[in-house]
Amino acid sequence: MISVRSLFLSLCLCLCAALTGSAQQLPRLAAIDIEITTQPDGFAGETRVVTGEIFNHGSEPYSKITISIAAYDSADSLIGEGFGFLVDACGTALLEFDLSPGLTQSFSAPFELFAEGEVARIQATVAGEAADPPARQPLVAPAVTHIASGEVVMLEWLDETSLIYAVGCDEAVFTELEWRRYDLNDERSQDISHPDAARVSPAMLERSGVAMITQSGAYDPQLYYSSRLTFPPSARRVVFQNDLHTIFSAEPDGSFPRLIHDKLHQRSLRGFNWSRGEGIFLAYYFGAFGEPVHYFSADVDGRVLMGPLDALPPSETVPGLTDDGRSAIVGLRQGETSGYYLINSYGGRERLFEADLPGNNYPAPVVDGQLVYVIRPIDDGAALQCFNRRTGGLQRITNLPLRLVRESRGFAWLSPGGTRLAVASNGTAGGLWLVDVAGACGA
Repeated sequence: MISVRSLFLSLCLCLCAALTGSAQQLPRLAAIDIEITTQPDGFAGETRVVTGEIFNHGSEPYSKITISIAAYDSADSLIGEGFGFLVDACGTALLEFDLSPGLTQSFSAPFELFAEGEVARIQATVAGEAADPPARQPLVAPAVTHIASGEVVMLEWLDETSLIYAVGCDEAVFTELEWRRYDLNDERSQDISHPDAARVSPAMLERSGVAMITQSGAYDPQLYYSSRLTFPPSARRVVFQNDLHTIFSAEPDGSFPRLIHDKLHQRSLRGFNWSRGEGIFLAYYFGAFGEPVHYFSADVDGRVLMGPLDALPPSETVPGLTDDGRSAIVGLRQGETSGYYLINSYGGRERLFEADLPGNNYPAPVVDGQLVYVIRPIDDGAALQCFNRRTGGLQRITNLPLRLVRESRGFAWLSPGGTRLAVASNGTAGGLWLVDVAGACGA
């Protein structure tokens, strides 16, 4: 990887920014932290890409932002060109996105060299159009605390007053994310490495079969990056999928792998939700926004608790899991009505309450004994509700500052003592919030 920031010092790199529309005396969009790298091109090869961030240091938002790349050699001859867009943490182009004043957003611009020579200078020309001011943010209760911005996609509670969370692409394995620890007592975050990152080694991957091509038995370390390998928060064995999407568990060193669920090669695993029971999880699958969610539950010792997957009714929402893993909270439509149901593997189906259901990009319901926390859109905004299974009561706890679109996802995790709910989302409006739910829904 070539750092163009370094080239700035030695080769006087010139970064240029321009705006379409009305003339500006100074550029309001600046390309910063530029690097030249490579990425797979889909044809078993690689393509050159300029990456970096666009910073809006103007006083109004900008939309339809594009980046033109011109590459020059040491003689200042043009030897390559490219074109790109703003992207999210997974590298997906943001074609309908407004960059607000004072904020930055990543960009990616593939380029080609059409003449021989080494790149000595990159000129990045940024274009955009002035956009309308952002809509006013919904009011939230004092019980909601903003912890972090960015694309927060994973979180683990350490105890009632501390947690670790990860920022990055929701499709990435945990070692590829940026981890931070947050302490509720001093209200500070610090960069960390995940406590289990050091356990992931070539020997561990080889023993477990994470990186083995099933048909040939050959070792391919790239398979690890699509394995969703996870160290459970309250169990010893790790969980992952292989190249055929079969779910296994194994010892932390990769030994003694156990088959949990197979015949999943046509499914897209989106994640694991862990119950408050030891080593019990729900694996959930869907393709695009709006598609039904398929799922099953099991434990790390290899016992399927709810399933097999094709025997369970698809949910319109990501399911929530009970502590024992034998029941799930799903979103179903029955005729003209829709709502949340408690189902189990034996065909039992209990309607909890009627509701307009969110899409599969909203957080799964969170179960705490007889209490079920649900996040869904109400009155053009996201709201947190609580359903008490013992009393049958449903109440609204607070509005939430979630702004989920088709391309973004939300997540929620309850603290060990059940007093706080961590709510996060990825996408351009991503972040992490804590909600005080102690006593909010009754016992």
